[in-house]
Amino acid sequence: MKKTRLDALPPDCPAEIAELFGDAPVYDSSCSDAARVYFIDRNEGFFLKRAPLENLREEQAMTAVFARLGLGPEVLCYRQNEWDWMLTRRIPGEDGTHYLDRPALELHDRGLAMAEGLPLPDRCAGTLSGAEKGLAAGVFQDYLHTDRYGITTPADAASVLENARGAFRPSCLIHGDACLPNVMLREDRFSGFIDCGAAGFGNRHSDLFWTVWSLAFNLKTDAWADRFLDAYGRDAYDPEEMRMAAAAEAVMA
Repeated sequence: MKKTRLDALPPDCPAEIAELFGDAPVYDSSCSDAARVYFIDRNEGFFLKRAPLENLREEQAMTAVFARLGLGPEVLCYRQNEWDWMLTRRIPGEDGTHYLDRPALELHDRGLAMAEGLPLPDRCAGTLSGAEKGLAAGVFQDYLHTDRYGITTPADAASVLENARGAFRPSCLIHGDACLPNVMLREDRFSGFIDCGAAGFGNRHSDLFWTVWSLAFNLKTDAWADRFLDAYGRDAYDPEEMRMAAAAEAVMA
């Protein structure tokens, strides 16, 4: 976790949060321009996330689902002023990029089936809809290196996606952005997920696609992909559904 010491929480922070933490040490641990993330070093630690209005509403709801299943941080409060603010407890451990020699991740087990019946957004429908819009706009994300799946052009993706409507179905709770920085481990063991804003009821191969991509991107080698899929369980892996996930992400608008 990147940490840059700050003098205090930002002045526009909701008063009840600022008063709660007083003069506790505060660090900027943001990793993108989409939101600011502040680490508050008190007790076991807290994270305060700030984003444009309404950008955290779905994330706080999905994070609460993960917390209920014992898979994510507890959401302590969600507040709005000119920004969205979400306060969560820190999950013990470090993110997956700190365990580059043992990148085994736990996904779609430990009770994820318990999510059935919860009010979850259908991420498969959103994925396929976004892919259709991307195809119409001529989008193709070269950085995803979907040539691993035989997809090198928008036409390749379109061909794969022709059969996706009937076959690419939701089956479990997914994280939606299952990259190493969003998986927390403590002493080499899974301790929880963070950044759950894209979570919902979806197809496990969406998460598998992003995990395989992240292993290559963060570790700078393709050597871990097959090892990860072997550890995950080949009986739960469908190569054609993986191609569908790759095709959709390659052209996502």
